[in-house]
Amino acid sequence: MSNSGVFNIDDINFLRDNQQYPSLGQLELIQTQTVSSVAAVDFSSIQESTYNVHFLTCDNVQAVSDGPILQIQFYENGTLETASVYDYARQYGNSAGTFGESRSSSSSVIEFLPNTGGSTNETSQGYAYLYNLGDATKYSFATFHSVAMNANPYFLMHFGSGVLQQASKVDGIRLKFSSGNIDTGTYSLYGIRFA
Repeated sequence: MSNSGVFNIDDINFLRDNQQYPSLGQLELIQTQTVSSVAAVDFSSIQESTYNVHFLTCDNVQAVSDGPILQIQFYENGTLETASVYDYARQYGNSAGTFGESRSSSSSVIEFLPNTGGSTNETSQGYAYLYNLGDATKYSFATFHSVAMNANPYFLMHFGSGVLQQASKVDGIRLKFSSGNIDTGTYSLYGIRFA
């Protein structure tokens, strides 16, 4: 009996149960890194030619000292972009009732996770969607949400977006604090299937 190439519902359910039948919008893990006492976390194999949208999660992120902000930078064709070519804007608030914004149209980073405590074990959590990274004809964008406890200790929330304001092929991602090392954290990068 020849294979007609048509799946019946039982075939599809079996393949889905075994994570062998792709669905549009499905998250596919590229890499998870659990780190301790590092200057930066790099994702150097992001499968940018396969995925047009990436999803980044950061869990239990802790700084060595109080107050730094976790930042995103991109690699373009293997070279880390550190020039003032990033724009970002974010809103923030805390449990003490303070609200505001932080923004830049000529930054060397995209500010991502809010300032966190470190000396008394406060942590940050957050996620970001990253768009167009592998498309050399488009700008690369990020949108993000995050929460944290700072050293006061106050609960903090941030949300915002950023862009690498030049069309280029992005093939890597760096996460680093504005000052000091990353003490701990688990960082996962996913691709989102759209075809």
